[in-house]
Amino acid sequence: MAYIQVQHLYKRYQMGNEVIEANRDINFTINKGELVIILGSSGAGKYT
Repeated sequence: MAYIQVQHLYKRYQMGNEVIEANRDINFTINKGELVIILGSSGAGKYT
């Protein structure tokens, strides 16, 4: 049973005149009782 379901998530930001597409079309499901960890190097945008 899906506890959290995310579909078509994206992140874009602007840097000067350029639009940066950091992520596109992210889909995932988290079921009740599952442990989820977001892993990445410092400054990679985990908090964003």
